[in-house]
Amino acid sequence: MSIETPASAPAASPAAERKLTLHDFLRTAIKINASDIHLQAGSIPMLRVDGRPKFLDCPALSDDTMKAIVKQIIDRQQEPTEKQHLLDHKGAVDLAYQFENVARFRTNIFHSRERYAIVMRKIVTKIPNFGDLSLPPQIEKFAEFHRGIVIVSGTTGSGKSTTLAAIIGNINKNRAERIITVEDPIEYQHENAMSLISQVEVGADSESFEYALRAMMRQDPDVILIGEIRDSASMTIALRAADTGHLVFTTVHATNAPMTIERCVSLFDENQKELQQTQLGLNLNAIVCQRLAKKRDGKGRVPVDEIMMATPLVRKHIMEGEFEKLKSAVGNRESGSQSFDQHLTELFNKQIIDVGEAKRLATNVDALNLALRGISNSDTKLR
Repeated sequence: MSIETPASAPAASPAAERKLTLHDFLRTAIKINASDIHLQAGSIPMLRVDGRPKFLDCPALSDDTMKAIVKQIIDRQQEPTEKQHLLDHKGAVDLAYQFENVARFRTNIFHSRERYAIVMRKIVTKIPNFGDLSLPPQIEKFAEFHRGIVIVSGTTGSGKSTTLAAIIGNINKNRAERIITVEDPIEYQHENAMSLISQVEVGADSESFEYALRAMMRQDPDVILIGEIRDSASMTIALRAADTGHLVFTTVHATNAPMTIERCVSLFDENQKELQQTQLGLNLNAIVCQRLAKKRDGKGRVPVDEIMMATPLVRKHIMEGEFEKLKSAVGNRESGSQSFDQHLTELFNKQIIDVGEAKRLATNVDALNLALRGISNSDTKLR
């Protein structure tokens, strides 16, 4: 099975007459290190490799084939009848699929023009090491916190879960803690080292995300990982846990560090806004917002991180609602913070990424151009 680059959808290959199975697609994804698999009735299967979509050289999938694949995935779940009911009546369902002993896939089955469609994201089960991830060194120090909250943000597929898995893995290896994670689904599977780790998967181990979070607080945690802050209830629990002396790690969807704060504020409980703004200001340790850049040599991607450490000034701005002033705090590298453009400039100077990729991901392209020419301003200065 070969790969075609999808400038436009290619015609089905007459050579691929054999009826392909779900596991054929999964094996191909693993072989070429694809991150995502897209299967859709009436369409040629597509994989995402290093962030780029690529069509497979095979026929479009029929409705019967897609129905069989959907049944195969749902039948492997603990409560297949309930999952099928969600798909039929809600239009979509989230699942986890274990492929032999090779890999797990975070899976979403949905409807597109009244036909089945599936997106599967490969979950790398080996706990990553910081040295393998090329993360800024200050992120590794987040594992030394003992209380407060760390928020990792970014778009879908920006590596948020991988960064958090490395931090949790570091804590597990280096100190005795009681760690509880609530995830939907579990991505990285941690084994006890110095810490005792319990991982709760929504749907398999708990009936709902909110119920799992509320139960977690009665399970004697020291360190808590909340897979995603998705609503007011999860925000309330995360802030309360940090405020009562726990160390909390979580993710939200946001495009930069200051916007991450505004996203959190938008999820505050209407009746507790003032309290929760104070809780966030007092307990925040750091925010990391992450993007992935294509390497200059074309072999894989590297994280680009904007970091906002919770300095006294950052805490003041949050508690007083001066969110527009947070942007200036991001570029303060003396405090351990850095902007996207600072990190992009650094990666370019080390010849890890090329100038086109730096500009593609830049927050301020004009300022980045100055920095790349060796002329720095306060936003891009490399100290």
